[in-house]
Amino acid sequence: MQIDWSSQQGRRTRSNNDAAAVGHKGHHFLAILVDAAEKGDGQALARYWAQIIVRNALSADEPPSTTSLIDVMRAEQRKLRYQHLHAIASYCCALVDLQQQQLYLLHVGDCRAGIRQDSGHIDWLTRPHDLSQQAIWPASYTEASQYRNILTRSLNAKHFYEPECQDIPMPAAASLVLCSDGYWSEHLQLGIALQDVEDDTSILAMKPNMPAGVSMNSDGLFIISV
Repeated sequence: MQIDWSSQQGRRTRSNNDAAAVGHKGHHFLAILVDAAEKGDGQALARYWAQIIVRNALSADEPPSTTSLIDVMRAEQRKLRYQHLHAIASYCCALVDLQQQQLYLLHVGDCRAGIRQDSGHIDWLTRPHDLSQQAIWPASYTEASQYRNILTRSLNAKHFYEPECQDIPMPAAASLVLCSDGYWSEHLQLGIALQDVEDDTSILAMKPNMPAGVSMNSDGLFIISV
């Protein structure tokens, strides 16, 4: 599998609070991207959550599944109060069964997953959990986008929000991407140049059917071996 990680600190952030981790076991490949807010040492939470979820999910005796991933996430969320009481984050997790060519997605918050075409266009597979996406707005209301940064689900120490899950066939020769909201919203949707984006911007791109290799332009990506 070819893995490409591109991440940079935003103009208004004091540190890059995005992180990702990838690992594989047998014919299963697991990846997660985490985007934390700065408060409560968001960078530490993002890096911790990315690594612990992939490591614990792949270290189990049974092959990873949506159910086992949620069990790992629930167990680890209970421990956040000891080190990350005030931190908050979004995440998107992708589990690929390379034998069955099946893709399983789990996400909380406003990180997104999609399939990137050769043209560069991304077909999004997930919708963000934010207030602008709720079905409370009349069709005629055009200002809902101002509520995009208010999350309706998040990773935090006080409450476990079960991730939204879906599974789809993994398209042949697909490029699977996981993106932080700084990348998909500010950069792609609003058209702001990467160097001018205020939030941290990160994209993790993976091509399961390509020869193994890793390309990265910054730290924050962790390769997990079990």
